[in-house]
Amino acid sequence: MRLTIFKTPQPKRFSYTPRYWDERKEELDKVRKRYQDPQASPPGANAERLKGQLSGRWKRRVDQRTRKRSSAITLLVYLLLIALLAWFIFT
Repeated sequence: MRLTIFKTPQPKRFSYTPRYWDERKEELDKVRKRYQDPQASPPGANAERLKGQLSGRWKRRVDQRTRKRSSAITLLVYLLLIALLAWFIFT
């Protein structure tokens, strides 16, 4: 049996419950809500909004492709520089 003068505090316990957030589902719900209520916006506004969304997605896709190409070219240039440096060192 251990004799103590001071009582040591017990560790604090937490009741943490992780939450799941589905961004895609939330976006789909927004789109459904927008198109199910015909009185929410004027008749031509949906077409304009859809056109803007599609052009934005297209621009992002093109930007991603150009980034991939530029990163591949940069990697190729670095590899060539390393190969040239190795060739100069060993010859």
